[in-house]
Amino acid sequence: MQKIAFSLALLLMLNSPLLVAEDLLALYSQAIQFDPNVKSAQLQIEMGEAQQGQAGGALLPQISANANISANNQTSNSISNTFNGERYSISLTQSVIDFPKLINWQRYQNIVQQYESSSEEVQQTLMYTVVERYFTALEANDTLLLIEQEISSTKKQLDQMRGRFEKQMAMITDVYELEAKLDVLLADKIAAQTKIDSAQQGLIELTGQSFNKLVKLRNDIAFLALSGAIDEWVAQAENQNPGLAAQDKAVEAADYGVWQQQSKHLPTVDMQLNYFNTNTGYQNNQTPTSETQVAAVNITIPLFSGGTTSRAADEASKSLEINKQKRIGLLRALIKDTRDSFLSTNASVKRIDAAEKALATSTKAREAIQKSFQYGMQTITQVLLSEDREFKAKQDILQAKYAYIKSRARFERVTGVINESFLQSINRWLKDEQLASATVN
Repeated sequence: MQKIAFSLALLLMLNSPLLVAEDLLALYSQAIQFDPNVKSAQLQIEMGEAQQGQAGGALLPQISANANISANNQTSNSISNTFNGERYSISLTQSVIDFPKLINWQRYQNIVQQYESSSEEVQQTLMYTVVERYFTALEANDTLLLIEQEISSTKKQLDQMRGRFEKQMAMITDVYELEAKLDVLLADKIAAQTKIDSAQQGLIELTGQSFNKLVKLRNDIAFLALSGAIDEWVAQAENQNPGLAAQDKAVEAADYGVWQQQSKHLPTVDMQLNYFNTNTGYQNNQTPTSETQVAAVNITIPLFSGGTTSRAADEASKSLEINKQKRIGLLRALIKDTRDSFLSTNASVKRIDAAEKALATSTKAREAIQKSFQYGMQTITQVLLSEDREFKAKQDILQAKYAYIKSRARFERVTGVINESFLQSINRWLKDEQLASATVN
């Protein structure tokens, strides 16, 4: 049934040239449904559980049965004897002392836990990736809209300046200044459209679907700084990050791997129960039917295996050391990411505040310079400079807001606390109805 549902969803996806994601949660829902990494991580857990079951099964009783029915024709001294032979046996073997098997089972317990933590890390990484790519697409779209607004305003100014030039009320250099600004903005528009296309491809990679509408970011969001000491957050990341937890389990599993190989030098003890019923003997000679019951204890003492056991133990030791070094690298990267994302998030809050103040002052300055220009007290160059400052302040606000959201999501991921509740809270920062077109023109 699941295969049929998946096939239908895939068919709809292929036959629909353009599908719409209303908000962040809709995108995440589609991403987690079709993300191959999530599916692979779950399959890896199931594979580990199967491996653990195999290792545990080696500790349980091993029972086998054998039946042999034969037609025999025996000739001796010109005397022939024809008879039907029957031989039945059943054997039960139970490990009593077998440290390699026991330790191997314990090793796979840690491997399964490693896979479970890795699966959690994959899901958290997907959540972060959804947030990062969604708001990257929104940022590219908003940047394009801002540039288009500036282009529209500049075109109007250029038309007015050309009219004034024709009336000999302006110089040709003023016209050239505006034309140069318009050319730069048109070039910026091309770059912005390219970023939108790249962002679209990022969304398609996540879900296998195209999106031409993304819900816009609200304007009344309170961007709050992260509280608490950074060292406390680093400690939390060490305790809760699933990637580091997975590597811890990998180290423990490798440690058990060393013990397993070393324990192969030890004796093994198993108990054996056998039952035989046969009427044939050596070379299938006919014998009276007999039954035999055997109870035995087998002790196996390894003496020499060409050095393979020692070499296997050396290999396991190197694997353990490799996993320890990987953990050191992961921990260092985790500490760096935690500090960077914490500081970047709080820096974005300050940057937003500073950019909003800069926008307010640059808008006032631009309005004052434009009035002075109308009275011939300022040049067009000064007007354009004031407009550029205002435009840059608007861009800075956009970049700072989206940088805050991405840094915050990154911080939640590295500290191991990102979850669907966080996505829901971020989703509430989006407008309810107004949609922003992210179509590449």
